[in-house]
Amino acid sequence: MTLLSILPDYWRAAYAKSEIEGAEFRSERLTCAFRRAALWVILAAGSSGSAIADLQPRLGGAAVYDTDLNITWLTNANLAATNKFGTAGINADGSMPWSTALNWITSMNLAKYLGFSSWRLPTTPEPDTTCPASTFGCTGSEMGHLFYIELGGAGGNSISGAHNSNFSLFTNLQDSARCGVYWSANTWTADSRQAWVLNFCNGVQNTGTKTESAFVLPVLTGDVAASSVLPQFAFGGGWYSALYFTNTGTSPISFPVNFISDAGTPLNVPSVGGSSIMVNLAARGTAIIEAPNAGPLIQGYVSLSLPSGVQSYGVFRQSAPGVPDQEAVVPLSSAFSTTATLTWDETNFTTGVAIVNPSAVAAAVTITVRDTNGLIIGSSSLALSAKSKMAAALRNLPGLSGMPGNRGSADFTVSSGSVAVLGLRFGPTAFTSIPAGQR
Repeated sequence: MTLLSILPDYWRAAYAKSEIEGAEFRSERLTCAFRRAALWVILAAGSSGSAIADLQPRLGGAAVYDTDLNITWLTNANLAATNKFGTAGINADGSMPWSTALNWITSMNLAKYLGFSSWRLPTTPEPDTTCPASTFGCTGSEMGHLFYIELGGAGGNSISGAHNSNFSLFTNLQDSARCGVYWSANTWTADSRQAWVLNFCNGVQNTGTKTESAFVLPVLTGDVAASSVLPQFAFGGGWYSALYFTNTGTSPISFPVNFISDAGTPLNVPSVGGSSIMVNLAARGTAIIEAPNAGPLIQGYVSLSLPSGVQSYGVFRQSAPGVPDQEAVVPLSSAFSTTATLTWDETNFTTGVAIVNPSAVAAAVTITVRDTNGLIIGSSSLALSAKSKMAAALRNLPGLSGMPGNRGSADFTVSSGSVAVLGLRFGPTAFTSIPAGQR
């Protein structure tokens, strides 16, 4: 169902009138040359992570969530080569000494890259009990788990040479220059001049001298699934939508915004050149995303994680021949709520709703409608698959035919997943939004 189909007859009729090279980076425990020579040990041991584990794309593909370890990886595995965040001491290829890596992570957090200020280096336990007598096959560290379990790497092989389909989720993953050595956050207890590393050229986990250069793959603790939803986003067919953002902080900030179809798949928005866009806000800056009224009606919703200090709202504009354009300001909704309540008035209006299941699991939405005395006058239910959305006139849902001529409230609840709801109130010649309380 489209937004146009829930408009009163006046609006429908009006619109119908128009159409580290290997030798350079050394460890006191194992050199890159020796690692390559040790290939036969791995082949004999059969150390390989062949099963495809679960990595879930986040932030429009800019990150992936590891459900095993509850961490989120940046997918650009050599961001420092193109974004130094003002940090000195980074080589042209993106590698850097260990102390510089710490400084770069600090600068990345000050910039709130992708909207977050808790990026860190991956950790390595000491000892790593998963490989007590070997430097291969170590999966107790975060990078070892990534190499062998999540990416299906094989000991003695570069990650680009042996991997599973999850490998395509990452870009710029180094495994040739400097033997693809990546820094860990942990210092080797036997020698504070060295820190733990993982070599993506062969899967070796060992230590490297901190003054040498290696690459950095930032990680976040926990999931960064989108925290906010604009439940309705429509353009074309008489509709225009926009999103406004303001950074109230004193530092620049960047974060992705994702557009999703009613079916839960990426929604192409021609005006932004795809299904996602990166919003870059200067300190105290403001930005707008617009989807013009062009072509046939296309609709979906917007998913995003607003960084701390960023304010946002949406705007809908409806254009129909013979009447002035009408606009409504629309608030964002939480992506984690299990109950949403809106107040409706059907005495001389029509209540349209957009209902979104932002979660990764299917949700059964129970709708309970009450009158002004709090008495239940109708109930309905609908099934929403993961990430999907539906739009309808509330009165037209099964069991809710008693709404016309009344006022009251409607509760939308789920026992699993989450629900985000937006109401639109249509009158004879205008419409406005109805915010939903969420909990």
